[in-house]
Amino acid sequence: MKLVIRSAGVWGHPNLRTWAPDDPDAFAELVMLDIGPRKGAGADSFTLRVATPAGLDRLEARDGILATRPLLVMRRYDFDDLWRWLEQTVASCEAETWPACVENLRRYFAWEYESYREP
Repeated sequence: MKLVIRSAGVWGHPNLRTWAPDDPDAFAELVMLDIGPRKGAGADSFTLRVATPAGLDRLEARDGILATRPLLVMRRYDFDDLWRWLEQTVASCEAETWPACVENLRRYFAWEYESYREP
């Protein structure tokens, strides 16, 4: 099953292509992605924190921890580098079924239903 990124953005800015951090050398943002099968209109939401080392240093620590998974660290923000990584990573998660694709995607991204439990 071929996968596609249907949308990508950060909090308060739904289009990652037109967003840039105030300081490309020091940022830490949660990137939100809608990923689904190429055929069809459906998608699930996934998130990933993208940061630079200096941006991580600006985060407030909780019990001494700055960030947990999923995390992508870039030397400096560059949309083209980030987008290339996102597309390659999503393509590497393709599988025969949607549940198998989701299982692969969860290696790199937090899934919207991560903690969902059926009643």
